[in-house]
Amino acid sequence: MRCHVGKAGVLIALFLASLSVQRAFAQAEIEPDAAKVLGAMSEYLGSLERFSVDYAVETEVVSYDGQKLQFASSGEIKVQRPDKLHASRKGAIADLELILDGSALTLYGKKANAFFQLPAATIDQAVDALRNDVGFDAPGADLLSEKPLQHAETDTTSGTHVGMAFIDGVQVHHLAFRGKEVDWQLWVTDGEKPLPLKYVITSKWVAASPEYSIEFRNWNTAPSIDDSSFLFKPSTDAKRLEMLSVDEIGEIDLAKE
Repeated sequence: MRCHVGKAGVLIALFLASLSVQRAFAQAEIEPDAAKVLGAMSEYLGSLERFSVDYAVETEVVSYDGQKLQFASSGEIKVQRPDKLHASRKGAIADLELILDGSALTLYGKKANAFFQLPAATIDQAVDALRNDVGFDAPGADLLSEKPLQHAETDTTSGTHVGMAFIDGVQVHHLAFRGKEVDWQLWVTDGEKPLPLKYVITSKWVAASPEYSIEFRNWNTAPSIDDSSFLFKPSTDAKRLEMLSVDEIGEIDLAKE
């Protein structure tokens, strides 16, 4: 069974948290309540010097005969701004680690015992390097940036505060935004620590409108993170890759040169 691949950033399964809608709202019709909640989340999340969080991802892919398939994966993210990141992601196909040590970004495939490296000095540079050099535009990655969901490039046209809801017993604000290419929804905790608990991106121009969904659990906004988490030491038999590809369902392929 072969599957459609959406435009970059729509169907790619994120092993980060994180998290890649680059959004700015200067010309968009955003309801004040939605803008207030989103702004508070962005300010709070961006103010954290370090954090850790678990996540679960579901990526929908549409087969050529119109059947929707969901690919699930999960992992953990550890962040120490501005230049340290460790993310793991495990699914049916992938068993990956992403490590930023302040000078280089390493993607390591455990199953293949292979790794690929790019120069990157900050988390924002690492996300840009993945997009521009690898073609891996992971939805939600901008939640890891220093200014989450406040970048300049956007196709957002409107936004609304849908109402209050509950996720795992926690009260959240349900926000919904529309754009030319994608629609997206965000669920943000109510209170003094406005954190994202769920993020959904819907592709509007791919057949059957497949969705990408990520849920965040076990937020820790003051974790104790060992420095070794941000170091990559390959085994003597690990294979260094000179090229990297993204496969048909958006997985980073570390098994091929």
